[in-house]
Amino acid sequence: MKKLIALVLALVCVLALAGCGKSKGGDYPATIMVNGTNYYSTDNAVSVEVDESAIQYTTSYAENGIPQKDGEANFNRDLGTPYAVIEGDRVVVLMNNEWIVFKAK
Repeated sequence: MKKLIALVLALVCVLALAGCGKSKGGDYPATIMVNGTNYYSTDNAVSVEVDESAIQYTTSYAENGIPQKDGEANFNRDLGTPYAVIEGDRVVVLMNNEWIVFKAK
């Protein structure tokens, strides 16, 4: 009986440790690189008028999940998503017809 209990406890420990492994999948927060800095979505929409001359467009998709060059984003494989820098340290991205605020960390 003691051997059975010890075996069950050992099995539970092994399964618990196996569950602690790092996920190979990649759920990354929505991120865009602008002027060498990664900006992360706050998921907050803002009512803002963006000057047409300030609007830029995404140029590539971050395949590994983390943007490595300006204009690269990890939230939309379709290129050409509009974004703009506002108030110096904030970036807004047009998603679903709303300007979403992105901030540097």
